[in-house]
Amino acid sequence: MAILYLLPALGWGLMPIIANLTKAKPINQLLGTSTTALLLGIIFTVIVQPTYDWLSFAAAFLSGCFWSVGQYLQFNSFQLLPVSEAMPISNGTQLIGTTFIAAIFFKEWTNLTMIMIGMTGILLIILGIRLTSYIEEQGKKQSNTIKRKAITLLLLSSAALTIYVTLPQALLVSGAVVLFPQSIGMWFSSLCLTIIKREEFAWSEVVKNLGTGVAWSIANLSLFFAMPIIGVAKSFTFSQMAVLISIYAGIFILKVRKTKKELCMISAGAAVITLGIFLIGSIK
Repeated sequence: MAILYLLPALGWGLMPIIANLTKAKPINQLLGTSTTALLLGIIFTVIVQPTYDWLSFAAAFLSGCFWSVGQYLQFNSFQLLPVSEAMPISNGTQLIGTTFIAAIFFKEWTNLTMIMIGMTGILLIILGIRLTSYIEEQGKKQSNTIKRKAITLLLLSSAALTIYVTLPQALLVSGAVVLFPQSIGMWFSSLCLTIIKREEFAWSEVVKNLGTGVAWSIANLSLFFAMPIIGVAKSFTFSQMAVLISIYAGIFILKVRKTKKELCMISAGAAVITLGIFLIGSIK
């Protein structure tokens, strides 16, 4: 059970770092990631041989399509904001959206105590996002236009990625059944976007991002196996511990310069987000 909590966080935490290190354009990052997901989906399906019906196949396929849109927007946001600043916004808003859907539509919050704990967790996550985005030096501040554009991309991305996570569960599609049709939807949508952005396509950049797809596939597979066991809210909540990996790896691996005060604020924000995550995850 512990590994189901850990793998999504590790995979999704490292994925944007790996993608950023390739210095590829967003469309090539997307196609490389989805290509690996499709290959692993085929291998997994040959081994496990799950049984499909039209509804489960369609739900998983559409889930993959929403992922492609959301992930493409997220990759684009990394062109405007450092990963260490973008991922707290992305992870936090996804978590808030997924938690509300799980609570309202899946009825995972069944009494007042759960609601109070969950809402406190959400408020802490919002506060943590604010703290992690603190910038001390005026010369480092992005223009308002650039920052607004990045936040808009991240909010739209989070809406699409929230649907990607919750759609299969809403139709009671299990993890084994999800993986292959979902990967087809991801790859098909990525290919469509690549045709639209064909002037940015570079096969060498796609190949570099096959490793990005490995990190994502590990996270995705373990998440969808965890959901039927521990619920949508809890499984996705703990997967968002990825934000801690993205923050610190984004700073130290990608060499984002931060002042001492900024690092203190980021650490405080990360701690607050973690507390919020554990509060939501503690709801039975």
